[in-house]
Amino acid sequence: MRQTLSAFMLCACLFGLSACDSTSKPTPDAGPVIPAGHPLVTPSDEFQRVSRSGEAEPFRFAFIAQAGRHYDLIVEAENARYTVELRDAAGGTLLDTGDRGADGPSSSFFTRHWSGLGANAVYTVRITLHQTSSQDRFTFRFVDKGLDDHADLRATATTPWVPSEQSLTGLSEHPGDRDVFSFQTVNNHVYALACTFVSTSWEMDFSRGDESLLTRLVNDGREPSLQGGLAFKSPGGMFHAYIQYLEDDVATPLPYSCVLRDLGAEDHGDSFNTAATLPLGMPSFQGKMEYLQDTDVFALVVQPQHHYRVTCTIDGQKNCDLRGALRGETFFNPGLDPAHLALKASGPTHYLRVSLGFLNVPLQWQPGNYTLQFEDLGEDDHGDTLATATSLKGPVQAVQVSVPDVLDTDFFSFQATAGYRYQFGCERKEVALLSFFVDSQGQELEASRADDGQRWVETFTAPKTATYGLGLTTGYPEATGDYACEFKALGP
Repeated sequence: MRQTLSAFMLCACLFGLSACDSTSKPTPDAGPVIPAGHPLVTPSDEFQRVSRSGEAEPFRFAFIAQAGRHYDLIVEAENARYTVELRDAAGGTLLDTGDRGADGPSSSFFTRHWSGLGANAVYTVRITLHQTSSQDRFTFRFVDKGLDDHADLRATATTPWVPSEQSLTGLSEHPGDRDVFSFQTVNNHVYALACTFVSTSWEMDFSRGDESLLTRLVNDGREPSLQGGLAFKSPGGMFHAYIQYLEDDVATPLPYSCVLRDLGAEDHGDSFNTAATLPLGMPSFQGKMEYLQDTDVFALVVQPQHHYRVTCTIDGQKNCDLRGALRGETFFNPGLDPAHLALKASGPTHYLRVSLGFLNVPLQWQPGNYTLQFEDLGEDDHGDTLATATSLKGPVQAVQVSVPDVLDTDFFSFQATAGYRYQFGCERKEVALLSFFVDSQGQELEASRADDGQRWVETFTAPKTATYGLGLTTGYPEATGDYACEFKALGP
């Protein structure tokens, strides 16, 4: 049921700071239709209040909007937890919703900003409390903040934006004013927003048409930047751009200027299925980080059993996050430096994933040009399991060992007699190699180690007559390189 527009009179009453109840007296020729159960509220700088019919019922009111005006709903902080909903009375469409949690600052006000509303159109407001309360009146201020050049709700973003080199300008007429623009996107295209402000307190973001935030950039005045930039890759469909000054007091309107660009399709895929192939023997490759979350995946053709080192830099800096995997595996990098990746080829193709290695969002986003450099370190000199171990003979045998990267593990095997001692030692560099003796099942066995600063030697006494293994590895890049080592069968 609906009732016709009523002529409302705000009664003079003593409540807090001159607050008054909203009441109505129907008049048949008032024009717009006000939904039943929604007292009409007109904008005022004074506190107002509405009642509800029962403790479990929400608070409701309606208002008639004027074209081009910005309205603020400001709620007293003592009203702890609630949800505010704004709807178009004619169609019931939800235009805005917001929650205030109980953990917010007790001295703060909760404000919803509404603009871009239709001329002489009726809108309803619903306030639902999220806690049991005997409160039968809800106190707030509903204020007309003046003219607004652009809407600040997704549903009322009537200023369509077509990406181009043409600048779009706007004004922040009053504190809390935010401008929202809608634009259609193409699947897999990258879109960039660049804005110029006159203050160092501003915010800009992209969101989907379904209201989910995609990416946000905030300068709270601590950085002296009047420039801001963001970019994202679109799955297609409608998106929104938000632009807002964060000034608490706006004496005069603050202008801004922004350009929205369509940068075209992303240059490289971000999955195994869309990976670009890098041919065998390629010394380097150049690509681009087109937005903050950009990820490029490549299929690197390699020679099986060869070790490779891959290095990545973005604009000459080590800001890459470089990872590798076989198809179907999780990408990872076991090294200490994310800009370097070591791998041993176990098949004809290995996959690389390149992304940004820093977490701080730059205030002015610019695409980053990165370079991948590839080094083939040659075939692995010794097996990396007991099954592929290099056999050692006594009584004395010189052994050359190459450790090209932190992934490399070299295994050796030897026949031992119960009670006999065996030694293996290598020259010591900045960081010594790690060594360990194992039985045929791979179980590590006790051994003693001596280190004179020039060489280290590990001595093992065989508990029984059998075949044993010796493993060499390192977790430190400083320990990589070539080593002259020696194996000795010492006897009992």
